[in-house]
Amino acid sequence: MARTASPETQLLRLKSEYSKLLDQLDAAQQRGMQYRERATKAEQDVAEWKARFDALLHRTPKVDHG
Repeated sequence: MARTASPETQLLRLKSEYSKLLDQLDAAQQRGMQYRERATKAEQDVAEWKARFDALLHRTPKVDHG
């Protein structure tokens, strides 16, 4: 049966794990920020294309099918 690690070894392992978790958290936050930036850009693009399309619709003559 394996021996229990000393408190010092356990502390070192916990510090290492904590550091890795902080790195993972930082990476996740960066991905979240990048996603929000892409979503904002996509929303701006949609609004721009909608405005262009609406402008084209207003310029297009209406055809009477009657």
